[in-house]
Amino acid sequence: MEYLTTSFSSYLSQIDFSSVLHKCLICGIVLIAVVIGLKITFGVVDRIFDGEKAGLEARDARRIITLNHVTKTAARASIWTLASLIILGQFINVGSLLAVAGVGTLAIGFGAQGIVEDVMSGFVIVFENQFSVGDYVIIDETHYGIVESIGIRTTSVREFNGGLFIIHNGKIDRLVNYSKGHMKAIVEVGIAYEEDVNKVLKILEEISEDLYENHEELFKIRPEIQGITRLDPSAVIIRVVCDEDASSKFAAENLLRQRIKEVFDEKGIEIPYHKTVVYNRESYRNTDQEKAEVKHGY
Repeated sequence: MEYLTTSFSSYLSQIDFSSVLHKCLICGIVLIAVVIGLKITFGVVDRIFDGEKAGLEARDARRIITLNHVTKTAARASIWTLASLIILGQFINVGSLLAVAGVGTLAIGFGAQGIVEDVMSGFVIVFENQFSVGDYVIIDETHYGIVESIGIRTTSVREFNGGLFIIHNGKIDRLVNYSKGHMKAIVEVGIAYEEDVNKVLKILEEISEDLYENHEELFKIRPEIQGITRLDPSAVIIRVVCDEDASSKFAAENLLRQRIKEVFDEKGIEIPYHKTVVYNRESYRNTDQEKAEVKHGY
């Protein structure tokens, strides 16, 4: 530590404050060049990774947006690092400073292992297309939600309870991505055993056709009636499925359930549910009296 302190003190003593105006002018030019360079770089990146191109599928657009964000972050860090070295070079010997910094790097190298792991894992995630911004994922079987951002060191997932879960890229060990391809929107509806199954299946087909024609933003393909999937103690279970994107899965399921309930009420189709009937003592007396009156012809 004393060596580092002495070394940095000696380099600070080497700072040349002569021609300060000239050096400040160079620093100003460097800063202007940084701003212009960032704008040009960001413009080129936006042209190369344009997520709003026509004809792109939703998943491809999300991946392009992710690459756009990561490339801009890396370019910004590189440009500012180079500019900082140029500015420092106006006042001190940067080569000697980097040599001293190398000694310091060895001292903190073990502590920086996690940072290096996070950065490398971030690049692997993006370029292997493991998941993208907007994907529905489950991490470590406990945290699930929509990927909100992928940074160089961390990934942010917006959970369905509203919380923002942030995890280091190097710590992502087990992940399930439900946005690879299409997700299954699944709705199971129960009907009474007394109902005509063929009639109910026909009604569900009509509901599926209606939703497909009138809600194209949610139903890219027509919902499929898979038929009876279970015979529960109090209901016959019929399953309806449809391929959806992660962003529209829950909205499609909710709309499908709502429409089924509305049509079943209109058609008089019974959906079984648990009911509890409570009789009090007075009810038993009234019932016994009514039976007696009927027996005696009253």
